[in-house]
Parts: sequence; structure tokens; C-alpha cells
Amino acid sequence: MTKNIRRFTLEDQDQVLQISELLPEWFDIDARTRAIPIDIRFQEVLLVEENGQILGFIALYIAEGRVNIGWLGVHPDHHRQGIGGLLIKAAENYCRSVGIEELATYTLGDSVDYPPYNVTRAFYHKYGFRLYQRSQTDNPGCPEEIRLKKWVE
Repeated sequence: MTKNIRRFTLEDQDQVLQISELLPEWFDIDARTRAIPIDIRFQEVLLVEENGQILGFIALYIAEGRVNIGWLGVHPDHHRQGIGGLLIKAAENYCRSVGIEELATYTLGDSVDYPPYNVTRAFYHKYGFRLYQRSQTDNPGCPEEIRLKKWVE
């Protein structure tokens, strides 16, 4: 079947939140119950959909002259099927549409050995993101944060 990329509407909220609930390795309880429900109402959210089912989402916001990825989630039943890549391509198209040449994100730093985020970092590197900032934090759940970016032509 054909996968469709489209913008989020409030009618999609329940499906997006269901996906986030299925990803506790990446989204902690605060993200799932507070941050994501708020952010998806105010950020530019793009979806990959097939036959009315949302397979993944990416939430984008503009700050510091970059388009930033706030959240990216793919339904676990659809991991490793190219959905994340479609979402990155959609974010790149969004960058072009608003005339911004940098796409950025932040994630758990590589000094922390946590397999789900080893996968996350490898995913971003695969799509051309490169490290531009590393910081230590006082958050025990994320003692090191890295910021990644890529140029969008």
C-alpha cells in the first residue's frame, strides 16, 4: 500500500499519543503524559499514514535559526521499514518550504550506554546528522545531551 505523508490535525492526537505510549524506552512518563500532548498541539507535526493508520510522527519547531526535531516516533510494529526515513525526508521538505537550511535535534549522549539510544544515534548519523554540541546535565535520566544537525539543500 502507499504511505501518505500529511500534516497532523487534532483528530490525529489519540493515534499519535498511542504510538508514544508504545515507546517507553525512548519517551519517559513525563514525555508521554505531559510534553508530547502539549507539543503536538503547537509544533508542526507531520505524519506517515497508511490506510488511515498513523505509522509514525515527527514534531518540528523553529529555534536558533534551525528547524528542530522535538519528537520522532514510529509505531513498534513498523520499525525498520523506512518510516523514520520518510519522516526525515518530510522534515527536510519542511525546511525547504520555510527557507531554513539546517535541521537539528538533540538526544541522549553517547557516553551513556543505553541500547535504545545507541539505535537512535545510529539512525540520525545514517541520515547525515553530525554532532555540533555536547553538554553535561544535572538530569539523572539524561546526564549527557548531544545536539546533532544536518544541512538541507
